[in-house]
Amino acid sequence: MADKKVVIVLPVSGVDQETYRTVRSVLRARRHPVTTASVFPGAVEASDGTSLPVDMRLRDIKTYEYDGYIFLGGEGARAFFTDDDALKLAKDISYKTIGAMGEAVAFLAKAGAVKNKKVTAPLEWVDMVRRNGGKYTGKPLETDEKLITAQGKDDAQRFANAIAEALAK
Repeated sequence: MADKKVVIVLPVSGVDQETYRTVRSVLRARRHPVTTASVFPGAVEASDGTSLPVDMRLRDIKTYEYDGYIFLGGEGARAFFTDDDALKLAKDISYKTIGAMGEAVAFLAKAGAVKNKKVTAPLEWVDMVRRNGGKYTGKPLETDEKLITAQGKDDAQRFANAIAEALAK
């Protein structure tokens, strides 16, 4: 089913621009309206120095208006670990389709969103995932019901397709 609204949550810095563009393009090609959000309004700086637009702040998201949430990784994703708005959002959307990649998987673990779920993450975050109840698989991409996780940008296309499939259910 198309036309399900999705929010791509961008870290404050360091997101891979190509990953963002791939995920956004796949979802838009399947007719899913995409909005971007982050801690601060305006724009975030991608890892290649380009700017990516931010449509809204995390605190302004009305969770009932969106069907899916995608948290992209990057060095700035660590700011989510202590951001009250990001932590609240992760808790409020537990019943929605959620995708996370790279460092953002660790954020979801810290927020309690991976408990008893099969997930994958970069190796540096395996302990955090396990400490917070996640079942680490080590696969490049993992799907557990409506939770889709990926280790990193090399799987952006498959990650975006898995999210689109989860939204269709």
